[in-house]
Amino acid sequence: MIKIITFLGAQGALKTSYHYQGEDYEGGVFAEALHQFCKYDEMLVCTTDIAKEKTYPVLEKLQDPRIKPIDIPTGRTTDEMWQTFKIIADQVHEGDQVIFDITHGLRSLPFLVFLFAAYLKAAKNVTIDAIYYGALELRESRESPAPVIDLSEFVGMLDWLTATDRFITTGEGQSLANLLYSAVPSQAELRDNPSTRPVRSDLEKSAKAIETISLALSITRPIETMKSAIKLETTLQKAESSFNQRAKPFSLLSEKIIDEYGQFALENPTHKNVTLDNLWHQLHMIEWYINRDKIIQAVTLAREWLVSVLVFNFNLHEFMFDLYKGRKYAEKALNNGVEKRKKDPRPITPCDYDKNFEDLATADQLAEIWSKMTELRNDIAHVGMNLDPQSAEKIKIKAIELYPKIKVIGESMLIKNTENNSI
Repeated sequence: MIKIITFLGAQGALKTSYHYQGEDYEGGVFAEALHQFCKYDEMLVCTTDIAKEKTYPVLEKLQDPRIKPIDIPTGRTTDEMWQTFKIIADQVHEGDQVIFDITHGLRSLPFLVFLFAAYLKAAKNVTIDAIYYGALELRESRESPAPVIDLSEFVGMLDWLTATDRFITTGEGQSLANLLYSAVPSQAELRDNPSTRPVRSDLEKSAKAIETISLALSITRPIETMKSAIKLETTLQKAESSFNQRAKPFSLLSEKIIDEYGQFALENPTHKNVTLDNLWHQLHMIEWYINRDKIIQAVTLAREWLVSVLVFNFNLHEFMFDLYKGRKYAEKALNNGVEKRKKDPRPITPCDYDKNFEDLATADQLAEIWSKMTELRNDIAHVGMNLDPQSAEKIKIKAIELYPKIKVIGESMLIKNTENNSI
C-alpha cells in the first residue's frame, strides 16, 4: 500500500503554487498539491489540535475518503515526540511504500522524519518512495512557484553509514556490497546510455572485492585476505568517479575502508622473500580478530601462526605451505617440546628438529603457549560436545589472555630475524 504521511502546521492555509517535474500545482497546503500529482492509497494527515482546526479543512473539503486525520501531540517534550513516533509507526505496515511530506510543521520535523524513515525501513521492510519538501523560501520571486525537493536520497546515507561501519568494525561486508549492486545501472539504462557500462563494471567489481575480503576474513584465510586487500584498494580507487555518479555516499566512505584494510595488503604473500612481512601481517590479523570478538578465527589463526614462525626459524621457508615437507616438522617439535616438559611424559617419537626447538631462547614459552593453544583450539573445534565443556565466555577470556604472550613471541623471534635480514 502506498501511504503519504504529511504534517500540518498551525499557521493556517496559504495559497501557493508548487513546481514539480515541469508542472505547477496549486495548494493551500503542500499536501493539496501532493494529492494532485502523487498516486497513493492513503494519506495520513498528522495534526495537532490547533492544526486540525485551522489547517485541516483545506484537505477535508476535498472529500477524499483516502485522506485521514491522525491526532498527534504538539511535540513540546521528548516524551511527546516519542508518542508521535509510535503513532506513526502504528499506521505503517510491513512492506508499505511511504511518501513523507515535511513542508509544514515544527522545525524539528525533518530530523524526526529521517529517523522515522530509517526505522520503518529496518523494522518493517518499508520502501521510502520520497521525502518531499515544498521550498517556499526558494522561490525566485513572490510570483514564482515554490520548487519541490525530494530528500529521500539522503535517507540512504544512513544505510551506507551503517553498512560501512559494520564492514569496518566486524569485517562483514555483504550489506555494503548489496548497496553497491543496487546502484548498478539497469539493463534499460545500459541499453539507452552505453556510456554507463564502465560505471556498472566499477560498481560490480567494487562489490565483489568487498565480498571477497569479507569472506576471506570470516573463514580465516590470511593469504587470501592479503591478496584481497591489494585488490580492494586498487578497485575502489579506480571506481571513485563511478561512486560520485551512482553511489555518492560511498564516495565519502571508501577512503575509510581503504585505510582499514590496507593494513593487511601484501603483494605476492606466498613468496619466500616476503615471509617475514607475511608473519607480521598475520600477527596483526590475530589482534584484529581479538578486538572484534572473532575468537574462533583468532585462535585458529594463532595456532597456525605459531607453526609458521617455527617453520621460518627452522629455515624451511620454501616449505611454509607444505604440510609434509615443512609444517609437520614444526608441529612435531612443538608437540615433543610440550611432552618433555610434563611431569609424566608419554613416550615420544624424536623429530629431526627437536634440537632446533630446544635451542630457541623462547622454547619454554612456546611449549606453554602451544599446550594452551592446542587445548583451546580443540575445545572450540568440538563445539562443546563433551562432558565438561568450557563456557563461551571462558574461551574468550583465555584467547584474550594468550594474545599478549603470542605477541611477545613475535617480538622476540620475528624482530631478531628482521634485524638479521637487514644486516
